[in-house]
Amino acid sequence: MRLSPTHIYSITALLSAGSYALPSPSTYPINTVQCTDSNAAVRKEWSALTPAERIDFTRSVKCLMNLPPKTPKEAAPGTTSRYDDFTAVHMNNTLLIHRNGPFLAWHRHFLRLFQKALTDECGFNGTLPYWNWPWWSDDLPSSPLFDGSATSLGGDGYYNTSMPALRNGNYTFPRGHGGGCIKAGPFANITTGFRNFKVEDALPATLPPDTLDYAPHCVTRDLNSVVSDPGHQPDVVHELITAPSIRAFQGVMDGSVRNTAHLSPHSAGHWSVGIGMQDQYASPSDPAFYLHHGMIDNMWAQWQLRDPETRTFALDGTVTTLNNPPSQNATVDWVVHFGWLDAPRRLGEIMDARGGGSCYRYEYEEGAEKPC
Repeated sequence: MRLSPTHIYSITALLSAGSYALPSPSTYPINTVQCTDSNAAVRKEWSALTPAERIDFTRSVKCLMNLPPKTPKEAAPGTTSRYDDFTAVHMNNTLLIHRNGPFLAWHRHFLRLFQKALTDECGFNGTLPYWNWPWWSDDLPSSPLFDGSATSLGGDGYYNTSMPALRNGNYTFPRGHGGGCIKAGPFANITTGFRNFKVEDALPATLPPDTLDYAPHCVTRDLNSVVSDPGHQPDVVHELITAPSIRAFQGVMDGSVRNTAHLSPHSAGHWSVGIGMQDQYASPSDPAFYLHHGMIDNMWAQWQLRDPETRTFALDGTVTTLNNPPSQNATVDWVVHFGWLDAPRRLGEIMDARGGGSCYRYEYEEGAEKPC
């Protein structure tokens, strides 16, 4: 049976269920001025930011972590801060926004809402940075993102002797040198109110009843270049932006393992940071999530710009994760939800980085050498 929007809405227990009514779908703002390279906000790679710009970003994220949530406690007991509002919405939509048609657009708008909260509520002065995977894939712990300095996203986790090696199908990746709470940098010892979902847990057709329960723990990291290096080579990036179709693009970005030791670039970014980021539900608990998905959005934007007329609103896939349960194909009129972050939106309203109220571009050049 193919599900209608009503069925999809009910089986995933969206935060708007029951007495928690949210706004109806509305029309996204239309750009009053044409968005061009010259007037678009520029999203830069983390290493291209000045030390002051990096600190402004981490300060703003920590500000959200200290603001009260807007999500009612009854709807998501694990929500303890404004930052957790975003994690809760991602968790609650997990079965509708991965390995499917809405994946790219939903996460694009999710990043935009995160940027808006940082700017409006915490005085962030910049634009969301991204993580250029190939530059740091061979040595994540020494990268400017994860070296544990005051201008990083925090470092590796404390060494956890009980943490097992990573398994993907029949292949076992050697574990990293962390596994515990983040031990240094701006996000040392940060906590989340939500439980960790194990990567080996099969994604169900409906959300587990305890998905949004209060189960506090620290955010962990286990930086692993053995995972990131093969999945984030320059040839993978080239394959993404030269993909002949949206189906081919998504197949590279989020497809099956190409071989036993090579994760797709989306999975490699999550798995290489550790158990917290491997969690398909609560991975936004780690601020690295937003830079990883910034690169995903960057790749999609580059792909779209190669043929804007036919690619900007190209979609492929159904509206449930791995089409479980079977559902309709995604269309530009399919409505996606953002909990208390925003009103529901049609996919067509949130697919264009340079239209419909968005106006940003990426400072990106394929093959550029990483900074010294």
